[in-house]
Amino acid sequence: MIEKHPYGFRFWWRARLPWFLIDLGIASKGKDCELVNAEHSWYNIDNKTSGCYYCKKIANRKK
Repeated sequence: MIEKHPYGFRFWWRARLPWFLIDLGIASKGKDCELVNAEHSWYNIDNKTSGCYYCKKIANRKK
């Protein structure tokens, strides 16, 4: 599934690079999955909000 997502390559790199490189902007998250006609893949942030693995979108729902 990662290969088929437009931001999948960035996600692959984010899982393998050290955090200081990600903080510098290398392999940062995409703007919004909906802009590239892709679906969000949600994770639970704090039991109140959910974030997408691939982009910077945050929603006020628990997934």
